[in-house]
Parts: sequence; C-alpha cells; structure tokens
Amino acid sequence: MRKEQIFDLLMSVDDDLIRRYFDPDSDELLDEKIEVLTSLLKEGKTISEIPKYYDILELIPKDQHWD
Repeated sequence: MRKEQIFDLLMSVDDDLIRRYFDPDSDELLDEKIEVLTSLLKEGKTISEIPKYYDILELIPKDQHWD
C-alpha cells in the first residue's frame, strides 16, 4: 500500500534529484519517502524546509558532497 502511494506521488514530482537518485524499488524509508514527496507536492515546501529530503535519495554516491 505504501509503495503504491509512493509511485502515485512520484508521477507528479518535478524534481531533478528525485528523478535521478530516488530508488522506487527500495523498501527502505517508506514513511520518510511519503513524507518528503507529500511535502514537495501538496505542501509546496522547498528542499531546505524538508529535513529528510536527502535521506530518501538512496542512489546518491556515498562520496557525493553538497555545497
């Protein structure tokens, strides 16, 4: 059920990092993924306003550094 909700939310997300580094097949962090995607889509929050945004980007290389 939660994975279906995530797939539905992903269809509406227009975010380059989500498209590139989000793993829709992962069973990890499902609640956090729903929370982040809902914050982006329905609440209109920015990335800096979403504490777990980078946590759900599981495909980011571990040595990636953000400025």
